[in-house]
Amino acid sequence: MKNMDKRQKILIVDDSNLNRDILKEILGDTYNYLEAENGNQAIQMIGENIGIDLMLLDINMPQMNGFEVLEIMKRSQCIAETPVIMISSEDAVDTMRKAYELGITDYITRPFDSVIVKKRVQNTLGLYMNQKHLINVVYDQVYEKEENNNIMIRI
Repeated sequence: MKNMDKRQKILIVDDSNLNRDILKEILGDTYNYLEAENGNQAIQMIGENIGIDLMLLDINMPQMNGFEVLEIMKRSQCIAETPVIMISSEDAVDTMRKAYELGITDYITRPFDSVIVKKRVQNTLGLYMNQKHLINVVYDQVYEKEENNNIMIRI
């Protein structure tokens, strides 16, 4: 039986249970949540290809920090499909710059402002949905053109 939950999936990666709960509380039940308490778990979940629409990623975690997660995602090129919003209590410019260079879409600092968190999540998901939609439209058009060409050739 296929899961009929049409809500978008957000993976929250943070070693603090409290932080994960706060984010879920802010974002509400509009989304379907997956949680990982460290980078290893996060990478495993991405690898299982369960269609994650957005990742909220903490920087400072034991075992594997947020930057290491980003580096792996960049190497395996899945950062292109999965937008990442970095969450951190660090607002140092070079930390932020490094995160952006590794391919994040946005950066949110703690303590969380609920309005900002909500908006950034909505904006990021919106952008990526449009992008996926456009890719599919183009793909369909190319495919249709090929089909028409094949029909013409057969005729």
